[in-house]
Amino acid sequence: MYKGDNIGWMKLEKSTEGDKSDISLVSEIKTRIVVPIKVYLEEQSVFEKGKLIFSSQLSKTNGKIKTDKQTKLVNNKYEVTENGIRNVMPYPAISTNLLLMYFEEPVAAKYVYNDKHQRFLKIVKTSDGGYELKFPNGNKNCFYYSKGICTKIKVQRDLYAVEVILTP
Repeated sequence: MYKGDNIGWMKLEKSTEGDKSDISLVSEIKTRIVVPIKVYLEEQSVFEKGKLIFSSQLSKTNGKIKTDKQTKLVNNKYEVTENGIRNVMPYPAISTNLLLMYFEEPVAAKYVYNDKHQRFLKIVKTSDGGYELKFPNGNKNCFYYSKGICTKIKVQRDLYAVEVILTP
């Protein structure tokens, strides 16, 4: 909601079959700051036996692709493909990423993998019970849980702050 108007939506899903979990997030925001802005985001993560085996991020602003990235586990190494360029990442098995935090409280985790920035982010427990992540660009997300279930995310960006309330 912005000034009483609904400006967007977000859909989160997690399905599990055996040792494999598939998580997806799709969202769209339409608003006007100075000019009309439409932001579309689609993310997916697949975990098998507790290990990330695939993730993808697609984001568009006003129809123009801003991010189109895939991460795949190939021969026990992570390959990241962005704009047709493939890089091998020097990381061991990734057991948690940002998308998984919507579904699992990181009680014992000290770091979480951020697929978009291709790095691990430190998880800082806040005085109000949240788990804060600081991104390389200075942005922050703080996740809040009730009985292990994510119920709220505070998102801080340069030009705005948003509080996302999740209802399971």
